[in-house]
Amino acid sequence: MSAPKKAKTGKPVTPSTLRASADAMLDFYMKDQLPSGQIKGLDDPCHYCKFQNALVWSGRIKEADAMLDFCVERFMRPNGDFTLRPWDGHFAPQATKTLHWEFYDFYAYLNQWWITAGVRLSRNDFVPKAMEYVAEHWYNAVGKAGILQEPSDGRYENCIFTSAHLGFSFLHVGDARAHVLGDTIVKMVAKQPHLDDEVLTYYNRFDDNHNLLLSFAKDDPGVKLAAIVDGKVPAQCWWSLGYPVAFMAHLYMKTNDKRYLETAERILGFVRRCHPESRNSIIAHKVMWGASLVGNITGKKEHWDIVRSVAGHIINVGQVDDGRVLNWGWKKGTEYGDAQVIDQTAEIAYWFHVVACQMEKAEKGGRLR
Repeated sequence: MSAPKKAKTGKPVTPSTLRASADAMLDFYMKDQLPSGQIKGLDDPCHYCKFQNALVWSGRIKEADAMLDFCVERFMRPNGDFTLRPWDGHFAPQATKTLHWEFYDFYAYLNQWWITAGVRLSRNDFVPKAMEYVAEHWYNAVGKAGILQEPSDGRYENCIFTSAHLGFSFLHVGDARAHVLGDTIVKMVAKQPHLDDEVLTYYNRFDDNHNLLLSFAKDDPGVKLAAIVDGKVPAQCWWSLGYPVAFMAHLYMKTNDKRYLETAERILGFVRRCHPESRNSIIAHKVMWGASLVGNITGKKEHWDIVRSVAGHIINVGQVDDGRVLNWGWKKGTEYGDAQVIDQTAEIAYWFHVVACQMEKAEKGGRLR
């Protein structure tokens, strides 16, 4: 079988091209959705992490709701966790949770994508219990942070990215701890020592006393590439910069507190100084999302330049003719690599629909540069 053809180059980044690209991404998979809501052949929680939010934003409400039906019936446990196989406890082994080792390190990440989709679809049959589980085990009241690796009664790490994701989930359910997490992020970004000098490095992790963790032992477990972003070189976890930008933008929109907007813009300023890949790769999609929100707020061209650069790369380089986002670094033909393609394609479809709306709002308000 011949490899899928690469999409034609040169398409501009506009609301219409973003939506057309996103819909092609979803069409590839949704043609195989079964009446149960499952996609034929896909039976791990990681395969479904991002789809429901993308489907909601694309207007496919019935399909999103059916998919949540499948996920709740197949993966939700009595304690509110989501796992591939049943587990009597609040922290399952990886083989029980998901095949996706990064999702396992960011254990509650997958759960929260379904919570936010559930809020949008008024799914009160599972959202309260699922959110209760996340808040109990993955919010650190001592460090006022979202945590990863292990729950609050284990060997956890506080993380700016994880705090932003949990804060965004708290915003969705009206939990005031969203503001607590936002204030922690403001503090930890202000403490960054090398955003503006030649070291050009961003530190995601910190201890309960709000000291940044500047290094790790070589045998330290977990996804440490996501803990420290070295802006001087490629192949960094650029996505980890995007979620705090977006969360800060949302908190600013809610509160008009300039600290949140200033924090978002400081991170984007770091991105602009980083290796060009930070603005020209598919794994910068969350940066694109955050920059579109900040661009709509401020009307600054520098933010829209990031949006167009990342989106243009995805549309013109990453996406192939069948709709999927295939042209990037992960090894294909493996269980994990194929799951990554599914996950990233669905997530980008979501962000493209959000970005399209931000561009339209900005254009109406004279803030699209």
